[in-house]
Amino acid sequence: MRSKVHQSIYAFSLLVLAVGIPTSNAVMNLAGACLFANWVLEWNWKEKWNLLKNNRLAIVLAAFFFLFVFTLFQTDHWQLAFQSLASKTPFFYLPIIMASSKPLNIKWQRFIILGFVISVVVSSFLSLFIMYLKDIQDIREGGLFISHIRFSICCALSVIFALYFSLQKNGYSPAIRVGCFAAAIWLVIYLFVIQVFTGIFVLFIVTLAVVFYFLFSHKKSKTIRLLLAASCIFLIGLLSDLAVITYQYYHYDATGEANLPLVTSQGNEYEHDRESMIENGEKIGLYVCRRELAEEWQKRSDSSYYRMEKTLIRYLNSKGLCKDADGVKALTDKDITHIEQGIANVDYTQIIGLKRVLYPTFFSLSLYKQEGITTHSSFLQRVELWQASCRVFSRNYLVGCGLGGTKSELGRELQRTDSDLPGEMGCHNQFLTYGLTGGVFFVLAFIIVLIAPFFDKKRTITLLYVLFFIALIGSMFTEDTLETVAGLNLFLFFNSYFLFVVNHDSF
Repeated sequence: MRSKVHQSIYAFSLLVLAVGIPTSNAVMNLAGACLFANWVLEWNWKEKWNLLKNNRLAIVLAAFFFLFVFTLFQTDHWQLAFQSLASKTPFFYLPIIMASSKPLNIKWQRFIILGFVISVVVSSFLSLFIMYLKDIQDIREGGLFISHIRFSICCALSVIFALYFSLQKNGYSPAIRVGCFAAAIWLVIYLFVIQVFTGIFVLFIVTLAVVFYFLFSHKKSKTIRLLLAASCIFLIGLLSDLAVITYQYYHYDATGEANLPLVTSQGNEYEHDRESMIENGEKIGLYVCRRELAEEWQKRSDSSYYRMEKTLIRYLNSKGLCKDADGVKALTDKDITHIEQGIANVDYTQIIGLKRVLYPTFFSLSLYKQEGITTHSSFLQRVELWQASCRVFSRNYLVGCGLGGTKSELGRELQRTDSDLPGEMGCHNQFLTYGLTGGVFFVLAFIIVLIAPFFDKKRTITLLYVLFFIALIGSMFTEDTLETVAGLNLFLFFNSYFLFVVNHDSF
């Protein structure tokens, strides 16, 4: 009886932790504490040790936590270091607890994954509802409990799980399969609606991995062939659309520049900056009459013209309108609202589409090329952070900067090079972060921990685990995935869950 109670608490705690990953840091911490307390109170140490002896991989994974302890000797930021060390404890207890606990029945194994998917789907609907209710344009302000980037990774991972369940014919009811397929479709749409690059990137590399897997797989059923053909058509269409959009943005017809009008329809003089940037296939600095813009804007809006001038000019340019009184008059009330909200391009208002993702990036690249400014592009900021991180790493490649000291060292490097980025930012690359934390050997140890499951002869590495692995490792190249509670638990929970809990023969 006592054993059944502990087993029930163990299963329920895993479910709560899975549900908490996309919703709440507090729930994750509480579930982790319950898991550990229940594991200790079971008090069946002999049985646990026998299970661990058969799961030496768990000991290897858990041992990585103690490498963080060694980095304390290098740090000068003791308070941050101990806070960070406390947050890293899932590295130790999650693989140990899951590897040394009695196996869950197959229904619980499936239900825990489904609980995670349902939690992500519900959270996605709630986040969009909050954005609509509060008229929020920036997804970062519409998040619920965890960062929008980590949540986008949760979405991409849920797509993988939901599609896996929807394709299983044995042990899953038609209702569950249809529901999972609908959830996968919705989450793909959601990722393109919120336009978070990390989630879309993870989804893209996973799709490529699936295509290559089935392309070289010897077993190709009719369904697999159809899915493979559909995936290839999708990728070709995506790349073609990308090429067309890029051409439309940068292609400028300069034949009309020789006969540009000198005055507006009201007789006021135009400014024509022929060296200005190209956006939406037009030069932003052509056909500008600031006097008329100021006068007409004040008739349409209570917002200060001088505060909105650059946004107004770019918005008019994106609609192919002259930057004069006639152009402002041609704007709709909705256009005026968009400009007041700081939206500088009409294509940024698309609900879904590649233009909404690519055009801000294109503009940022042009701005960086012309003025060396990176603050308008998260991609360019990452590039500058990676370069600065590499310079810091080159000076501390043996032992790093110690736990808790990476951001301050990186901040000093950014300040030294007069970067326009704010100080004490993360590296936005997990491998660089660990390189700055503990040096080259720390990174090598981390890589060994990542690939160790593939060399364990007792492990059956399934396609589902490989796709999970690709998704999370892919995110680590553009994010400090493991430096937040959500990201750390997302990786460590599912890594241990698939390795030590799931029975892949019947899952």
